[in-house]
Amino acid sequence: MEMLSKTNTQALKGVAIIAIVVFHILWRFDISPLLNLWGAPFVTVFLVLSGYGLEESFRRNGLDGFWRKRLLRVVLPFVFFVCAYNFLFPFFPLGDKFPAEKAMHRCLDELIYSGPKFWFVFFILKCYAVYWIGTRFMSGRLRLFFFLICAFICLNLRSSCGHLEAEQSFSFLAGVLLSICKNKVEALSDKEIGRWTLLLLFIAAAFFCLKAIPQLHELKGSVAYNYLLCPFRLSLGLAYIPLFTMLRPSKSGLVRLAGNYSFEIYIAHMPFIGLITDVRSIAVFFACSVLSLAILFIYRHFVEGKLTVAEALFIIINVIFVAKYSTRVSESASLCATLVALVFYYILLRLVLPYIFIYRRVAFCVCLLGFVGMIVLQYAIDPYSIQVDRWSALHFPIQNLLSGIYPYTASTHLGGNASPFPVWQLLHVPFYLLGNVGLSFFAAALLFLWSCWKIQGKDKMLIASVLLCSSVAVWYEVLVRSDLITNMLLVAAIINLISRNMSQHWIEKHRWWIAFVVGLLASTRVIVLIPITILLLPYFVKMNWRNQIGVALLSVAVFVLTFVPFAMWDWQGFYCFQNNPWRLQTSQGNLSDFILFVPLAIFMAMNHKGNAFRYCRKSALMLVIFVVVTFVHNMYLSENFGLFSSAYDITYLSTALPFCMLGMVTKDDI
Repeated sequence: MEMLSKTNTQALKGVAIIAIVVFHILWRFDISPLLNLWGAPFVTVFLVLSGYGLEESFRRNGLDGFWRKRLLRVVLPFVFFVCAYNFLFPFFPLGDKFPAEKAMHRCLDELIYSGPKFWFVFFILKCYAVYWIGTRFMSGRLRLFFFLICAFICLNLRSSCGHLEAEQSFSFLAGVLLSICKNKVEALSDKEIGRWTLLLLFIAAAFFCLKAIPQLHELKGSVAYNYLLCPFRLSLGLAYIPLFTMLRPSKSGLVRLAGNYSFEIYIAHMPFIGLITDVRSIAVFFACSVLSLAILFIYRHFVEGKLTVAEALFIIINVIFVAKYSTRVSESASLCATLVALVFYYILLRLVLPYIFIYRRVAFCVCLLGFVGMIVLQYAIDPYSIQVDRWSALHFPIQNLLSGIYPYTASTHLGGNASPFPVWQLLHVPFYLLGNVGLSFFAAALLFLWSCWKIQGKDKMLIASVLLCSSVAVWYEVLVRSDLITNMLLVAAIINLISRNMSQHWIEKHRWWIAFVVGLLASTRVIVLIPITILLLPYFVKMNWRNQIGVALLSVAVFVLTFVPFAMWDWQGFYCFQNNPWRLQTSQGNLSDFILFVPLAIFMAMNHKGNAFRYCRKSALMLVIFVVVTFVHNMYLSENFGLFSSAYDITYLSTALPFCMLGMVTKDDI
């Protein structure tokens, strides 16, 4: 049936989005309440067609890549747009006028859904989540019953967007049922379709009349009123589908194009509806919407499907560093520097790296000069002039240790407390004796690059070298002699070296050695447990319970034993809050966040299936999520939304960089 063909459903989405934009324009002029007859039900059309398309896709491909597709087509463009809108539009003469320093606050508010501006995006994601849960764990009538219960719950809830979600509670389910009953629908004659359409219009008119009754209209805003709105929107939206199909919208190239970019058009015009105050302001509204659509067009054609998660995170982390530290030089040039960095890293990853093998010698010389430059600049900067004390948080405790003084009484050169873990201190003793604990970076970087040479080959090692030397975040870490990136490079190198042998048999055979090494690595920095857990958890759960207990106890015992000498040295000082070894590494986290972190980490661990590329991608993503969620939580607790303020150390984002790099060198198409 033409009504359910892919071409026609795309055209119907085009009709719907055009109608919604026109509706929002007229709505600002408060012309007539009759606008509701054709405005909101077009959202129903979207949801019905989304449910229909998702069920059709499931019948063809199952749930393979379900969340990856949703991430690429819904989540990432939305996040991309929200960030671009809140950080770029304050610099333009068109668009909302708000102080640039409030951009982060507004951005976070919109991304965590504290207002109804982008309610549809969050509602469709809820529909996707319900669909995935029901389809993944249920089947047949039980699955449909689960969908029905979730829709009924939505109908009876009052969300932050008012009645907007409740009135669409059954729309997505209607699309799923339409797909399930597709054969019966296709068998209907034109007369039968006409009769069903008239019936739907009659139902819509009946509920419209009911909600217009003064006594019932007074219920507006209540849950009871949802029982009038929902059938009105649903029946009218379902009737729109055959009605507009008769107009042959698929013959219009413009309508089909609007359907192809329907989601982008929706989120592009939403922030600017408030600009419409008179007829002249409509031009400003369209100008801002078109500019926003151009931003999303760039994402759709140059980011979506082009960049892997590892590549995207690599770019984002480095651009954030440029954005923060370029403001220290010149606030007026910060935007320009950030955009230049964005373009530079995109060109590097998409246009330069694929051809770097042709110019191996040039790339090798550039990398060699880069590493020499890092060493020269590190020594050229007086470490005592640096406002980052990670180097001195190692230097002075080691100085105490070698002088026979309890190490955790040492302070940094900025007067802060130093609390490095025992194994990490011991690993830095040779570099302390060389006069610069920052030299540990070069040792860890060489080990990391050697692991790439050993496992992925010389060409991939060259790729990793270029990535290290081109990263602004890495240069920053080196110049301030920070050991954070060093720690993650060490862990990434060890994981890379054992990745070739990873199997259940190999893990079980070497389980005691692995448990011992995990305990030692945990005694370098707490955050290293994230990639280690994601790597080993799938193998751990398949062990018998005796081995599970033994391995867990050995890892914990090794970790604890590394602290025993310091506890025995100065028992009171060891437990002192200001100077105990784990104070700094746990001071910014929130225990409540682990309600999110733990299940998410388990999900990512159980889904890499031993694939090196997938593992690196998930580890990098989890490390970034860990930092971002912690920052966001602290922002709302402190009401300080300045990401670039001293309260938030963005260098923690660089912990993901080694795994981003590994993800890129394990990719087959480079």
